[in-house]
Order: sequence, then C-alpha cells, then structure tokens
Amino acid sequence: MTEDRDDRFEREPRVSLPSTETWAPFQSTLDEELDDGEEEPAESRYARSQLAFHERYEVLGTLAAGGMSEIRLCRDRPFSREIAMKVLRQGPSSKSGRWRFFREARVQGQLSHPAVVPVYDLGVDPSGDLYFTMKWVRGLRLDLALGELREGAERPAFTERQLLARLAQFCLAIHYAHCRGVVHRDLKPSNIMLGEFGEVYVLDWGLAKVLSESNPRYEPIDDASGAMRTSDGSVLGTIGYMAPEQLQGEVDQVTTASDVYSIGAMLFELLAQESVHRGSAAIQALSSLKTDGASPRERRPDRADVIPESLDRLCYAALRVKPENRLDSAKAIADAIEEYLTGS
Repeated sequence: MTEDRDDRFEREPRVSLPSTETWAPFQSTLDEELDDGEEEPAESRYARSQLAFHERYEVLGTLAAGGMSEIRLCRDRPFSREIAMKVLRQGPSSKSGRWRFFREARVQGQLSHPAVVPVYDLGVDPSGDLYFTMKWVRGLRLDLALGELREGAERPAFTERQLLARLAQFCLAIHYAHCRGVVHRDLKPSNIMLGEFGEVYVLDWGLAKVLSESNPRYEPIDDASGAMRTSDGSVLGTIGYMAPEQLQGEVDQVTTASDVYSIGAMLFELLAQESVHRGSAAIQALSSLKTDGASPRERRPDRADVIPESLDRLCYAALRVKPENRLDSAKAIADAIEEYLTGS
C-alpha cells in the first residue's frame, strides 16, 4: 500500500488505541440506535450537556447546507475564535447516516496533518443533532481556481505553476492518509481549499474508507465502524473523478490506487483545462471504464507546447484503468511535480 518507512523522520508513537468506551456517550448512543428496541429520547440522555453547549457556542450563521447536514459558522466563546460546526440534522438522518457522521468526525480527528482540517469537539446539541466542530478554513476552492484559468481570467488567483505546487502539497497529505490506512474516496477539485497564505486543505472525509491490515506501517485509524461496512455494489464518490473500480461498485478493490486515479483526473484538468471525461454523468462513467490512461497533449494539441511532456506522462500513468498498472502512490505524483518545478 505504501513505501517503506523512512526512519529519518519521527513517526506517531506506536501506542494502544483507547477503548471505544472512552467515546461515551456518543458510542453507546449510536450502539443503541442500531438496536431494534425502544430508545430513550436524546433530549433526556444529553440534558446535562445542554447548558454547556449554549455557554460554549454561539451560532453566527450558515456556511453551507446539504440534504442531511449543514455547516454553521460559530463562535467558540472560551477561545474567542470563529469555528465551523458540521451538524447532522436529526429529521432526515437515518441510523446508518448518524453512524457515518460519527465515523467521519473520528477519522478526520485522527489525521494529524496540516492539510487535514483539525477537529475540536464532537457531541450532541440540545436538539439531539450530532455535531462536530473544526477549524474554519477560508480560501478559494480548486474548482473555482481551475475555472479562472479555463476562462482566461486576466488576473487569476493562482497561476498554473502555483496550482501545480499546491497540488504537490495536496498529494503529500493524501499520501499521509494512505500511510494511516485511509482512502478518501471522493477527491475532486471542490474538496480542495487553497488559502491565501500557502494553505492547502483536503475537505469532506465523509466517504473515507479505513483499510484493514494485519501489520500496518503506521499508527492505524480507529473508526469504530465495524457495524457499518460498505456493502459490495455500493457506488460512492463523484463521477468524473472516480476510479473505474469505484464506478463498478467493487468495494473490496477500492484502495489507495483509487485516490491516485482521482488525483490524475485533477492533474489532467489543470493541464488540459478541461475534464478528462466529457459529457453527461453516464457518458463520463462509460468513458472512465474504457479509457486506459489519458494524455492532455493528445486531447489538447493546441496546448501541447505548454504542457510538459513529463507531466503528460504522469497523467497517463495515474489514469490507468487497472489499479495494478497505475502509479503506486500519491507521493510519486508529488515527487514528479516537484522534479518538474525545480528542474531536477
């Protein structure tokens, strides 16, 4: 899955993970929800925490909203700072949805990397809705930055060379997650935030898959999700960036190589200034299953003189249909981009 450990760098200490009992009352609550028996109302279970919630958090507004969850801008009173609070609304959420939300917070909270938004708190609000708080990150999403280049903006926020440098940073963050046994499964430009001061953030770990290994090289992730294994045939991700094995619902075949494919699709989009797979969602899906590698130079001969040959080959290697034929790691993409940028 990953390269051999480089002992020149100090890693996370190999310690025993805490028992899931340490996550009470959240763990026990979600366990109860998976049972068929009658459950005690969330309001009474968490009555003691209601006052603390209002004392600590002041809701300032809504940053984004989806079908089942929303992200709110809040003030964390003790620290006098603005944070983001992701809330799973109780109404439309299911038992499995609550488990996945809880799992997302745990996985993201254990990934200690500058490009992974740090998680501060996890709990249940006075309305009985699950929430977790995290750093509020500001910047420009990669999809919008790519749009500026594609549309020929006179003064784009980021040049192509700057985006390549940020993409290399992003690849190292994904490599770190892979070394911890985590596959993101939904890498796409809208899930990457670029800050004004050199920050790169990987957003939305809600579809992350934690790989099972008998002897992991790095401290494994404890996601407490044994009861919520994704069933075979489930298609999770975003068409246009998903690897072929994801599109076919081959859950057991989704590994770190699947994220490598998604990175290749984003690199292609940066170089060719168009998506690797064209057309409707159905056409994009069929195209990704049939296209074994893709060359930005061949797709855009009018840009061939500004697309470096080494990066063209890199795209092709990352976009192979069979996982075993792809580049072996996200770090390999970062290294190749760095070699180009430095002229090595």
